[in-house]
Amino acid sequence: MSLSGLELMCRLCGTCSDEESVFCRGCGVRLLQSRRYDLNRLDYAYDADLENLALLKELATPAALIKAFYLKKAVADFKREVSARSILVERESKLGLMLINCADILCLRYLPNLYVDQHLGFNAYSFGFDEEPFVIIGKGMLNALTEEEMTALLAHELGHIGCGHMIYHTLAEFIVQGVGWTGYIMGTPLLEAPLRLALLSWMRESEVSADRASLLAAGRVEAVKSLLQKLAHLNKETGYRGGVLECANEVVSTHPHVARRISLIEEYYRSVEYAKARSKISTRKIVCRALLPICRFCGAEKQPSALFCSSCGRSCV
Repeated sequence: MSLSGLELMCRLCGTCSDEESVFCRGCGVRLLQSRRYDLNRLDYAYDADLENLALLKELATPAALIKAFYLKKAVADFKREVSARSILVERESKLGLMLINCADILCLRYLPNLYVDQHLGFNAYSFGFDEEPFVIIGKGMLNALTEEEMTALLAHELGHIGCGHMIYHTLAEFIVQGVGWTGYIMGTPLLEAPLRLALLSWMRESEVSADRASLLAAGRVEAVKSLLQKLAHLNKETGYRGGVLECANEVVSTHPHVARRISLIEEYYRSVEYAKARSKISTRKIVCRALLPICRFCGAEKQPSALFCSSCGRSCV
């Protein structure tokens, strides 16, 4: 509970959260938006990601059927498996607060649940659907990464959510994990060979967008580079194939080579687009303080559009 004791009511589920909460404690929806200064996927999405995603939508004619009849059930089953062997991270924990901060910076509409998988090792992934995603990190990450690297890791996974990757990202993950999607509906294969290859090709480009989101939240290019290099080294030592570790043949890999990812993130760091996105982040922090319907100093109610509190007269910006 906040010092003032005042609460905000969620417009969707009616749950009350204290005025300092970014996301509703009930449904996880974002409570406050500045609109003009909120980041959106165009601020960090890689051009090749957007182009290939558009191609996927053209190729994936049965996508709606897949989601309705197969993928939704598969995701629900997989989430139950993950929950059984994982620990749900509480919002008030250090890791939970880091997740909230990253989700706030990237302006996600919903806060996903975060799980620590006891058996995943040095890996992490996002899963589910755009409206109901979740993030899983391996237990090995907790001691292997610095706080700055963990921020970069969480923001990377949240970047996939912010870019609207989830349904196709989840399909690709199932393919990589060997889950067969060879069934037919009215004589039409659910995932034809061209779509499978297109999914893997797009998935590599989608990682670049997520790396950019990682940089925006971490704020330092060295943090993202350190994360990529450390995970590649850790997974090489443990013999893990896939994930962030580059494969011998990138055509059948879900991630680009680490050297290419570092080169592309350095290029984005020097770009005008990155400077504009960072400026939006800085301005939004100031604006969101003024959007609260209560004064952050005396706790009196105020109009969200008012820059000064009518009770104590202090600036809310």
